[in-house]
Amino acid sequence: MLTIYTHSTNPTHKEFWKSIIQKVVRRYSGPHAVRDSLLRGLKENQIEYELNPTKSNDDTVLVLSGIEALKNAIRAKKRGEIKKLIAGPNITITPNDSNNVMYEDAIDTILVPSQWVADFWKREAAELSEKIFVWAAGVAIKNPSSRAGTPVIYDKMRSKELLTIADKVVKSTGKTPTVFTYGTYSHSEYLRALSDAPYLIYLAQSESQGLSLQEAWAHNVPTFVNKSTKWTHKDYTFEATQINTPYLTDELGGIFSNAHELASLVADAKTFNPKHYCDKHLSDDASIKTLLPLL
Repeated sequence: MLTIYTHSTNPTHKEFWKSIIQKVVRRYSGPHAVRDSLLRGLKENQIEYELNPTKSNDDTVLVLSGIEALKNAIRAKKRGEIKKLIAGPNITITPNDSNNVMYEDAIDTILVPSQWVADFWKREAAELSEKIFVWAAGVAIKNPSSRAGTPVIYDKMRSKELLTIADKVVKSTGKTPTVFTYGTYSHSEYLRALSDAPYLIYLAQSESQGLSLQEAWAHNVPTFVNKSTKWTHKDYTFEATQINTPYLTDELGGIFSNAHELASLVADAKTFNPKHYCDKHLSDDASIKTLLPLL
């Protein structure tokens, strides 16, 4: 059986109470989506697990998120209470955060959500390279969009210039887009919009994975993403070809650099059918099958 932690179970830590507050206000974020995908995948494959127990009773512990949860697991590993400790992918942004906790010898495997993140971590912490593995969370199988509704613009970049370009391109087709601004909408609202969206225009500077994109593909909604190749965080920078859509392929959509390229993608939206690829490669089941060899 596998033990999974997403936060500290100690009421003396802020991390514990933060998790309680998130439940009360029903805030749904990327780490929640990663957790839910993992749990669905384990259930689909009839793999037993326990989630956030006060004390682990299993040989293998996976800490998905939570610095304090990881520190507690490290202490348990050093006491000989667990045999294998896996950390990630939602614990630290860089390997040097939180007093270098990711360098602890007690950690056997470090999970990161995409190849560009793995490359960045290996550049910053070459000594951890052999521990680092790419594992992408999946999404649930969904009914395909009717494509009879309004196009969706997902604005994570908050660039007025880009948003104006996207808005004008959509309106030039005679439709008014539904705009979702990152951090200001509910997850259920987003899924409802995808249920009949013909396509999604995604505006972002960077994405470690892009689960919101995967949810669109699961609904057979193609995504058109602005070209971005550079990630910045504090004093760190890193460049990659598709740094804001690491899992995009030709089957799933396209990348645009200007209004003309976006208009061309929109005109061809009906030719994209991303659901088959997503269900095969980016679903909960595909995700858990990638993880199992690492457990």
